[in-house]
Amino acid sequence: MALLQTPETDHQLMGLWMRIFARSEAVIDPVLLAEKVAQWLPGTTCHFGADGAGWFHLEIRPPSGGPIQLDRYHCEEEGIRRDLNTWAAWVETCDYCPDAPNLMERVIQSRQFFTVMRSLDTPDESGVDRLCEGLCQHLSTELDGIWQADGQGLKGADGTLLLQEY
Repeated sequence: MALLQTPETDHQLMGLWMRIFARSEAVIDPVLLAEKVAQWLPGTTCHFGADGAGWFHLEIRPPSGGPIQLDRYHCEEEGIRRDLNTWAAWVETCDYCPDAPNLMERVIQSRQFFTVMRSLDTPDESGVDRLCEGLCQHLSTELDGIWQADGQGLKGADGTLLLQEY
């Protein structure tokens, strides 16, 4: 199993991280997702890893710079519930946000968990940012989720900031 990034381990690996906490168990069609990715950043290619349960890894290769890694986890997988509980506990500590208890519940209710890791050596930062945000918003919209971006906080499916990260 790949190392999941939690608030305690973010600083240990190079890259910018985003996470999607999805309440739906639906599977996103990889062909349609690859088409969306190509719309967000033309010239980008997608390479999926799959098993009998569907796709679980996507390597997105922009026209220049390092790859973007998207990993999909089911909450029944070993260790995933523990990691979600860690994220829920982080949200619970954000007592400056009046909606923190509801957001904590949203994280706990996750049925799927996605991580997005963007390489730091990206020459076209605006295009890659647009792609990563589009990916998080699309998955959150399609899978009844919310998403988190390092240094920013939790966001709704439409990109609205729900909880500021300090």
